[in-house]
Amino acid sequence: MQRPSYRTPTRFPSFGRKISNPGSIPRRGFAGIPRARREDGRNPERGSEPRTSQEIENSIYMMLTIHRWESLNHMDYKLAKLRKVHGKLALKFLNWIIRQQDFDQITHMYGITVHILVRARMYEPAKSILKHLLKMGIPCCSLFHLLMHTYCRCNSNPSVFDLLIKVYIKEGLLKDAMKTFRLMGSQGFAASVYSCNAILATLAREEGTPSVWLFYKEMLTRKIHPDVSTFNIILNSLCVGGKLEKAICLLKKMEKAGYSPNIVTYNTLLDWHCKKGRFKAALKVLDCMERKGIKADVYTYNILIDNLCKINKSARAYLLLKRMRENKVSPTESTYNTLISGFCKEGKINVATRIFDDMLNLSMSPSCITYNILINGHCQNGNTDEALRIISEMVAAGVMPNEITYGALLNGYRKASELDAAVDLLEKVRSEGLNINCIMYTIFIHGFCKEGQLNRALQFFYGMLEAGVNPDVVTYSALINGLSKMGKFSQIKKILAKMHKTGVLPNHILYATLICHCCKDGDVMEAMSLYADMCRMDQYADRIICNQLISALCRRGQLREAEQFMEHMTRMKVSPDSISFNCIINGYGSRGDALGAFFIYDEMIRRGHLPNSITYGSLLKGLCRGGNLREAKKFLIQLHDIPFAVDNLTYNTLLVEICKSGNLGDALSLCDKMIESNMIPDNYTYTILLSGFCRKGKIIPAVLLSQKMWEKALFPNHVAYTSLIRGLAREGQLNASSYLFEEMMNKERLYPDTAAFNAMIDGYSRAGMIQQVDELVTMMQDKGLNQNLATYNILMHGYVKNCHLLRSFNLYKTMLSMGFSPDNRTYHSLILGLCKSDMMDIGVKFLEKMMLGGVIPDDLTFNMLVTKYSEKSQMTNAFKLVNSMKCLQMSPSRDTYDAIINGLNRKGCLQQSYVVLHEMMEKGISPKRTHYITLINGKCRVGDIWGAFRLKDEMEELGLVPHEVAESTIVRGLCKCGKLEEAMLVFDGMLRTGVMPTIATFTTLMHGLCKESMLADALFLKDVMEQYGLKLDVVTYNVLITGLCANDRLADAWKLYMEMKDKGLWPNITTYTVLIDSVYKENKLTEGETLLKDMLDRGLISSQNNISNLHQGLANAMRRLNNLRHCRKRINTKK
Repeated sequence: MQRPSYRTPTRFPSFGRKISNPGSIPRRGFAGIPRARREDGRNPERGSEPRTSQEIENSIYMMLTIHRWESLNHMDYKLAKLRKVHGKLALKFLNWIIRQQDFDQITHMYGITVHILVRARMYEPAKSILKHLLKMGIPCCSLFHLLMHTYCRCNSNPSVFDLLIKVYIKEGLLKDAMKTFRLMGSQGFAASVYSCNAILATLAREEGTPSVWLFYKEMLTRKIHPDVSTFNIILNSLCVGGKLEKAICLLKKMEKAGYSPNIVTYNTLLDWHCKKGRFKAALKVLDCMERKGIKADVYTYNILIDNLCKINKSARAYLLLKRMRENKVSPTESTYNTLISGFCKEGKINVATRIFDDMLNLSMSPSCITYNILINGHCQNGNTDEALRIISEMVAAGVMPNEITYGALLNGYRKASELDAAVDLLEKVRSEGLNINCIMYTIFIHGFCKEGQLNRALQFFYGMLEAGVNPDVVTYSALINGLSKMGKFSQIKKILAKMHKTGVLPNHILYATLICHCCKDGDVMEAMSLYADMCRMDQYADRIICNQLISALCRRGQLREAEQFMEHMTRMKVSPDSISFNCIINGYGSRGDALGAFFIYDEMIRRGHLPNSITYGSLLKGLCRGGNLREAKKFLIQLHDIPFAVDNLTYNTLLVEICKSGNLGDALSLCDKMIESNMIPDNYTYTILLSGFCRKGKIIPAVLLSQKMWEKALFPNHVAYTSLIRGLAREGQLNASSYLFEEMMNKERLYPDTAAFNAMIDGYSRAGMIQQVDELVTMMQDKGLNQNLATYNILMHGYVKNCHLLRSFNLYKTMLSMGFSPDNRTYHSLILGLCKSDMMDIGVKFLEKMMLGGVIPDDLTFNMLVTKYSEKSQMTNAFKLVNSMKCLQMSPSRDTYDAIINGLNRKGCLQQSYVVLHEMMEKGISPKRTHYITLINGKCRVGDIWGAFRLKDEMEELGLVPHEVAESTIVRGLCKCGKLEEAMLVFDGMLRTGVMPTIATFTTLMHGLCKESMLADALFLKDVMEQYGLKLDVVTYNVLITGLCANDRLADAWKLYMEMKDKGLWPNITTYTVLIDSVYKENKLTEGETLLKDMLDRGLISSQNNISNLHQGLANAMRRLNNLRHCRKRINTKK
């Protein structure tokens, strides 16, 4: 077989300078020591003194340089031990060969040189040559055969192949190392156990236990005897793979086979026992070591101490430190650092300080790492002053603080919200010439975001970029998390774009943060888009993220999509859990779809997931919201038979739904059953009841319940306080609600949140106290509380109700600039303000904008606009809105129909009004008698008497009024349109048939007769009323008195006035006004004085009006009465 030959593309770099500097350790080996022969072939005479290596080297170089190649053939060779000098000669010769032109056996020379170097124990230069051969691209098999071909010529040994294996391992070529191992076996060589251990260690690190076992079996097959290190590698591999029990079995087999475990063996087992939390077993291993005479070293104790500190058992770790001292094992700085760190992590900073002092007492010099651990511990506990003191001690001890030191202190200031002090420290760090690194900037960004100071956080972020410090993914995560909490998604997109531009890719945590905040804000589409990006970036979406997406879909009512996503989870190898199913069951329950909820529940059971109290609570919610309260109660009884199915949460879930339905009696009964079932109502239970009472306006029971909470040491929480404040404010009890609000402010850990402020703002807005509203808004801003959408809606509604339309629109602009999207309530408030200002057309424009923005208006907004247009008799616009309502599957309310019918009646569109009335009845809305009365009056006004009678009959058939009231309606309708004769005929007919007209009918007829000056007939009707036992009211007397006074019959009117007083009826403003006017005209002094006295007794006028001039007194009284009438009108208008 022809030997392969390789040509190097470049000269071998500087062997004389680099490779020829081996270590100085002498090794044994073989070499050919050349001795000169004469050119004639005769043997030379041996000199009395041996030639030096330098002379030999010079002879060979001389022969080579003058191209006397044949002289080498006349050299006399003999076997001798090779020394380092021979290896150097070989390297120099190789370098000379490399410099020659057209030499085609270069790889052959490399191989020979490697063998010589190995024989001369010059392993590092040999490794360098082998690495060079690898870089030349020589395959493993070819390189092995090259060394094998030159093996016999150099009388080499197998260690050259062991060296090749080590080079392959170091270069990361595990497969080639194993191939070399097998090629050695095929040539009858056995690799050393050290080479095998190197392969084993790499297999354990890269491929795991199965590959380690296979190679170990191959070692045994090739009769390579393992040593303790071999077993240590296999044992560690088993531990890494979680097979600790097998590792222990291997230890026993190892001992039976005659191998003595060493300290490494036991340290490995100790470490993995600790990592698995098996500290008792670890201590047994320690005892076993000592029994077998293997003394535990500092590394052994450090393993135990480190693992104990990691699981917050630093006290037990400290006992091991004492044991170390007893066994005369000196702890290292690392030992003390671990203990100090452990106690600091547990918050036991005083103990950590004592250990630090012990360290000083033992004359150990703490390093910067030790000081940093202690400083960080103080900062984590909020002791920034103590941390500063330690920094001073540190400097005095000659240990200079570094970036980590100042980073810990900066983080402490951030935790204590002392950001100004942190900024000052940053300037000090900069002045000392230390680098402001990414971690420091991240601390500031995180701190400012946490405090809600986003502008300062962004300033630091952009300052960081200007300083040339590249933000990492943690920095971006902190900033994006802060922006997400404030809902600044437009800025988030800019930051993400910058992040991608700088090559920093979002990690799992950042995606999880963004998805979480999008889900909380209800932006499911954006959350899904982020999830898709996450999948494209090969980021693993875990079950937590998937459950958040399912929950968000369910909150949006997209239950079908939630079910599809759960199936997608299964396809992505992320198995849904009980939480996934509970989210969908709760979604159906919130919708009131009990059947859907129970269907998912069955699927959950089928897939082997166990339901819990949350599951059953959601099922109960579905039954309650679906109107199946009785079935819910039965289901609760059945749940008592299932172990652990019913707890406080189950009862509370049902209690919430009962309270929302307004059945407070059932809610209290359920609480009694809860106590009977040996379940004590908790804070949440009382809060639900309290909120239910407040929602129904039952403030006194709510207050009593809160007192009971105090008695049971169940202190009211934010929700309880806010519910009471809201309930009291809505009932107008602003003093009481203010007292609770102030009490809440003065309590620790119960500071009013945005919801509490909203409740107070709403109360003051309802009361029209805009100044107090503005003060509360200012207080919110001073306390760092952010106004939410509900705050803006409450403020806008309050401004509109109090006729501050301009302020409400300015607030609307502010809201938009803050990134809030208007909702139904926002637009409703604005449209209400426009309607109150008679700007309905602009209100309709806002309605259109609302719908284009994807906000579906509710029927209240439509009804408001329709009602306003109807009041202005703009019926065309009103009917356009009604048609829009029908397109959106909405129906006008009863009040809206009232307004439409009244508007049509005012315009005389009686037939259209009648059609609308019947449309209303077809919708299931019962008409009011006023609808028919208005139509009857209209029919009478246009002379359609028969039409009026038909309406009267229809009204009577519908059972809206009794027969006598229906008949009376006709009489009044005829009277109002001046048809007195027809009215009297109908009235006569009623009396003849025994139908008693109402008092209002008598009064209306009297009014009509008085207007026609038919006073005798009017007074006759008065007598008829009295004969039939009907009592005249103030209105009837006023009609008669007004008619008599208008016809100058003051005396008769006065008699009626005195009759009123005798019957205990109090004359009203109309009575006094008519009489004063008549008395003033006829100058009746006696009657005038009587009137003034009566009004004074009633408190309608003051005593100063009782003056000597009667005319002036009557005039003053008239002005006073007119003022009272106008005041009453204004009050009625506001209502």
